[in-house]
Amino acid sequence: MIIVAGLLFALEFVADKIPLFDLLWNALHTFIRVPIAALLAYGATQNLSPSAQILAAVLSGAIALAAHGGKTAVRAAVTPSPEPFSNIALSTGEDVVSISLTWFATQHPIIASAIVALLLLAIVFAMRFVFRALKNLFRRARSRTAHAV
Repeated sequence: MIIVAGLLFALEFVADKIPLFDLLWNALHTFIRVPIAALLAYGATQNLSPSAQILAAVLSGAIALAAHGGKTAVRAAVTPSPEPFSNIALSTGEDVVSISLTWFATQHPIIASAIVALLLLAIVFAMRFVFRALKNLFRRARSRTAHAV
């Protein structure tokens, strides 16, 4: 199991650094990361009542969806850049934050939870920024098309 996990980590590490492929990779992982987070939460709360287990699974899935959606939105904004270095730097930064936060959660879980809450808040703001930028882009394109006709 450790070998399989190591191979999957290596595959994720490389796939996340390749522009455009990382968008496809993240789109595929929408159907993997969110349900797995919900299942892990459901299993981790097996000593609680069934309704508490379901609540934990739903909350965990929602948090995973927010985190994954934020990552995908930022990736969609960075991937079109003409040089590959910003994509590689972003991916490497994600790796460092992920590994560091996992270690930190084992040593200081309350502080790590506060950091996760702040990061989720930052993701919400980043997603709003990207969606507004895309909305403005499409609005300008639509107005140019209307003027051209």
